[in-house]
Amino acid sequence: LGAGSNSNNEAIGRLLTTLSERCPEVEVALRHGSSVDILAGLRNGSLDAGFYNEAGEPDPELVTIEVSHFTIWLVGPPGLVAADALDWRALAEMPWIYAASACCGRAAEGLFKMHQIRPRRIISVDREDVTRTLIAGGLGVGLLHAGTAKAAQARGEVELLCESRSTVRILFAHLGSRAQDPVLLAATAILRGS
Repeated sequence: LGAGSNSNNEAIGRLLTTLSERCPEVEVALRHGSSVDILAGLRNGSLDAGFYNEAGEPDPELVTIEVSHFTIWLVGPPGLVAADALDWRALAEMPWIYAASACCGRAAEGLFKMHQIRPRRIISVDREDVTRTLIAGGLGVGLLHAGTAKAAQARGEVELLCESRSTVRILFAHLGSRAQDPVLLAATAILRGS
């Protein structure tokens, strides 16, 4: 079972607890990775199922169940930008920090299109904690998942500049070709509340 870096721990815990009660003979190995890693594992057969973040439409070859969702925030270090009246042209002159290949990349592209900008420099970081640290250190502005952004704001590390219109869904998924697998049937029933 794969778990993305921002998977819903409550859903994972509920699945593992209930699965161990209903199917005690099943051994589960939990492997953490990025959403890209989880999807690759599903496709190459190294994972039976997994939780990953999806900002767009899921691959039609997958059976998916939404277990939760979150939004993404554009944030900056305290005092760098006036959050009450964002100057998008000025923001485009600053470095933007986010994971370009993940949900934050899609949210960034949506903001660029909406405000008709293209940042001069993009720093692609594949770990959200590193992104937060670089933004808090004053390197530029960037995108963080809502929970991370709000926690960093509460600690005084960042200021929330604007919420992206993108909603990211946390999905449980497996290949549709394996839909009749008894363990996967049990797992999907658990997550659907059956």
